[in-house]
Amino acid sequence: MQRLAAEWPAQRITLGDMIHAFGERGYGLLVILFAIPNLLPIYIPGLSPIFGVPLLIVCLQLALGWPEPRLPGILTRRSMRRADLEMIVAKATPWILRVERFIRPRPSLLTTRTAERLIGLYGVALAALVIVPLPFTNGPPSLACLIMAMGIMERDSITILAGALWGLVATVLALSIIGGFLWVLQAGLAWMLSLFG
Repeated sequence: MQRLAAEWPAQRITLGDMIHAFGERGYGLLVILFAIPNLLPIYIPGLSPIFGVPLLIVCLQLALGWPEPRLPGILTRRSMRRADLEMIVAKATPWILRVERFIRPRPSLLTTRTAERLIGLYGVALAALVIVPLPFTNGPPSLACLIMAMGIMERDSITILAGALWGLVATVLALSIIGGFLWVLQAGLAWMLSLFG
């Protein structure tokens, strides 16, 4: 990803370009790619659906057992500035390197093909939360997907389990925020209706 951001010859890069550049590295790299932007400590309007929808699609394809991920043209043609990709990679790299220090091959039932499909299904649920455009509903589930993807790539059961457990925490947090938002919205509508009798 660092090399892609530094050496891409054009000013803009499409999602299709990124997928093609990764070649056979597969689902893990795409999940990481689509999770990283929602982990940034800055807010970029509209970012969560742009990367959340492809994340959901990739996780769904993993769950269905497709041999390699494929995205529809309407998504692969979406582009971003190379400078934005460089910024995303630069901010995410220190965090990824910290996680990577603890990862090594530890195969078990969690690293089988069947388990990967179940992880993909779990990723679909987490990606659905990533798409929700509310504060703090994007980052925690994205991090869970990223950790599990790194575990899949390295066949590390402990990393996969850590990502899955963090996903549970992220789900509770996101659903609490969504529930609170809906409650405030309902209360606000009820108050407005009461004003107009």
